Formats: sequence, C-alpha cells, structure tokens
Amino acid sequence: MEYYLALIILLVLCCIGVAYTIYATRLIERQWPRIGRLIVAQNVPAHVIERGEGGEVLLVHGAASNARELLAAMEGRLDGCRLIAPDRPGLGYSGIAHNAWKLEVQAAFLADILTQTATGPVVAMGHSWGSGVILRLALDRPDLIKALVLVAPASHPWKKTFNPVNWVCAVPILGDLLVWTLPALFGPHLMQAGIARGFAPGPVVPPDYSRIIGTPLFFRPHSFKTNAADMEAGSRELGLQAHRYETLSLPVTIISGKGDVIVSNTIHAAGLARDIPHATRFCVDAAGHMPHWVDPDLVAKVIQGYAIGADMPPTSAQFLADA
Repeated sequence: MEYYLALIILLVLCCIGVAYTIYATRLIERQWPRIGRLIVAQNVPAHVIERGEGGEVLLVHGAASNARELLAAMEGRLDGCRLIAPDRPGLGYSGIAHNAWKLEVQAAFLADILTQTATGPVVAMGHSWGSGVILRLALDRPDLIKALVLVAPASHPWKKTFNPVNWVCAVPILGDLLVWTLPALFGPHLMQAGIARGFAPGPVVPPDYSRIIGTPLFFRPHSFKTNAADMEAGSRELGLQAHRYETLSLPVTIISGKGDVIVSNTIHAAGLARDIPHATRFCVDAAGHMPHWVDPDLVAKVIQGYAIGADMPPTSAQFLADA
C-alpha cells in the first residue's frame, strides 16, 4: 500500500512539474519572443537575426545560450558590417536537426543558413562552443569563410568529468521526465551563479546580462536537452576534428580571457596556437570566459579588420597560453 501511495505522490508531482514547465515556457517566450526570421536549414526551422549593412559577419553563440548573446555584445560596435546571428540547432528558436550533437551537422546547418543569407564568404566569430562549430565549418566548407575570430574557444578534446544531469538527459524517458520537470523550476534560481562563474574573476558586466540575452530560454525542455547532448558529445566531437586544424590557411584570431574557468586555455587556446601557428592571439585581462563583454572594442576591431579592412589592433603581448 505504501508503495502505491509513493507512486501516486510521485506521479502527481511529475504532473505538477510538467504543468509548471508548460506555463513557464509560455511566459519565457512571451518575454523573449523571436526577433529574427525563420528559414529552413537541414530540414528544420532556423531562426536567424540579421542587422546592419556591409561586410558580412556570422556570429555563432556558445553552449546554453542563443543568438541574442553575441548580438547584444557586438551590435553597435561593428559599423560597416552586416551581422548574421543564427540560433544553433535546438537552441533559441531554431529546430533540432537530426543528430544535431554532431559538429559536422551543426556546421552543415550554418552552411545552409549562409547560402541563403550571405552574398559571399563571411568573417565568422564564435564564442566558446560556437568556436568549435565554426572551426568545423571552415574545415568542411572553406568556400564560405574568409576569416575566423575565436573567442574563449572550445576547440580540443578534454578529460571529461561525469555530469549526472547531462547523462540523465540522454536516457530515454528518464531524460524527458527530467527536462520537463526540473530546469524551469530550479534553473532560474541557479542562473546567476552560473553567469557569475562565466565572468569570473571579474564582475558580471552588464549586471542585467541574463535579461539582455534571454538566458531563461535555455530552461525550456528541448533547449536544455539539446545542450546536454552537445556537452555529452563535446570532447569526443572536438577530438574528431582537432587533428585537421593544421590544414587551415585562412586568417585566424584567438581571443582568450585570463582566468577562464569554463574552458581551459591550456587545452584550447594553447592548442589552437600550436596547431594554427599563423593565428593572431590576444588575452583580455580578468575577462574569464567573456572577453567579448569585457573588451568588446578589441573583438570589434579584429572583426572589422577582416570584414571591411579596418586597422587591426596590434598583437597582444599579454597572450598567455595558461592564462
């Protein structure tokens, strides 16, 4: 009898969790609605935000994020540039492409977008996991990319630590139960600590970062599950492409943040400097994982240098592989 009672209580709690998630998702999407247009890429809807005119720049956001993140940091600083900012598969308002956790699929997704939105090769800026995606895009479709700007890049395989949440998300039924009950309820309460970790060792700048970029969009079930799949496959997927970086001959700039505790500079920034020796390198002091927010003018000058031939900043003497 006690067993059945516990089962009934659990079922009721799950129903409450699902109902709350549906309610919270509607509120989140009302507060942060779609602000771009939908096109079709890899047979699913792709949400793309476009701004400005001039040299074309592709902005590819990182994990647990959406297209608003890079656009908010860079828009207004890239005069003379046309910005193309898509939501990666399953995040923001883009649909989930088949096997979207594979970097080759995400690169093909972006390639489909560029063939519909760009007039020629673009400058591609990627932040964090977005850097891994645009590296794959440059490897698979070099005709579409004329330069890479890799900000706090994730680029090489790393020694994985067990993440129970990401692991459970991959389990059939159990993973669906998790994403439809817990993230919308608990995520907003943990959000600020995660954002602070990204900006550490410096302060969160701007203080209303989560509101500006629409962080709660991440707590919707399909986005949370998609991101978990990306992270579960991440190290393995980067390992499948890292040995190809030495073949890249296009211009590349690496911009890391000193004190980054999200991605290890000794693995990623240093690995890129080793594998792409012609790359230009910068390190932004006390920027952690967010150099594009701490020193957006530096990032903008690099992008404009590639996109419209503006003066490039001098190579940073502050670049440290172990920053």
